[in-house]
Amino acid sequence: MIAASSAALTKLLTDKASNVKTSAALAIEKLHIQSGAPALLAAIQKDADPDVRIATLRALVALQAPELETALRKALTDKEKNVRVAGLDMLDKMKIPQPTMASLLTDVIATKTLEEKQAAILALGKLQPGHSASPLGKLLDQMAAGTLPAGTVLELGEAIDSSRSKDLAERYKTISAKRAPGELMALYAGSLEGGDPQRGQRIFFRNENAQCMKCHSYDDRGGNAGPRLNGVGARLSREQILEALINPSARLAPGYGMVVLELKDGKKVSGILHEESKAGLKVKIGSEPEQLFAAANIVKKTYSPSSMPDMKAVLSKKEIRDLVSFLTTAKTDE
Repeated sequence: MIAASSAALTKLLTDKASNVKTSAALAIEKLHIQSGAPALLAAIQKDADPDVRIATLRALVALQAPELETALRKALTDKEKNVRVAGLDMLDKMKIPQPTMASLLTDVIATKTLEEKQAAILALGKLQPGHSASPLGKLLDQMAAGTLPAGTVLELGEAIDSSRSKDLAERYKTISAKRAPGELMALYAGSLEGGDPQRGQRIFFRNENAQCMKCHSYDDRGGNAGPRLNGVGARLSREQILEALINPSARLAPGYGMVVLELKDGKKVSGILHEESKAGLKVKIGSEPEQLFAAANIVKKTYSPSSMPDMKAVLSKKEIRDLVSFLTTAKTDE
């Protein structure tokens, strides 16, 4: 009876309907039907639906069948990126020799898309130190030479943390400090590039911790306590956007903060900053028209603390990276 049921489920993997095949794969996974492994492998190799290929791979992972290594190699070279990424995401659940896994991951990092490189680097950090130290060290060499894709810097840091290698961590810290001015920007350098603009958009509009819409408007939605963010990607560089998120008081948005100036003649003036350029600062003092104070005459300038919350306290580095990516795409002021 059990054998008949197993055979019936396995046969459903060749059904015409994709939802039937994915359901069959899930049932084989849940019931641990080892005899279904060859049919699962065949589906990974031949089925036209990427969702079916992902479901059958997941079932093989659960079974830890002998066919798993062949299935993984096929998945990592699949024509559909979501299948390849799914394979990478399941790596830590697979009982595959670590040298083989290190070789597969190194190939992905060298040849695949940014999203796959990110996933592969994270997976590399989970391998035993004897198998991860060398490839992670080579990635650090690329980082030092400026040839490592910028969008993988954050993942490399996380992978090194996972490896618990003090030497690699120290190298990563040293190289990061050289790549970005200031300790804080160096710490968050990995958040500059490689994020997902769509995830960033969701954070901007919906994240209850960040509450961006409470103070900023976008497409005429949101608050007006801070500047409207349409076109911010054309006005500010990635570095300036990142700095605004992790160190809000470092730079004031024109019209949204107070500045105190100490001048060469000993006078002090304070008012609302309206414009800042190489020529100087335009400041509105009380009800008077705005005045330009030449940069050559300013001894010191002090910005009032920004009312914007520090995103370091409410978002992860990856979430900040996604938000930077979204805001960078906001090029038009419409």
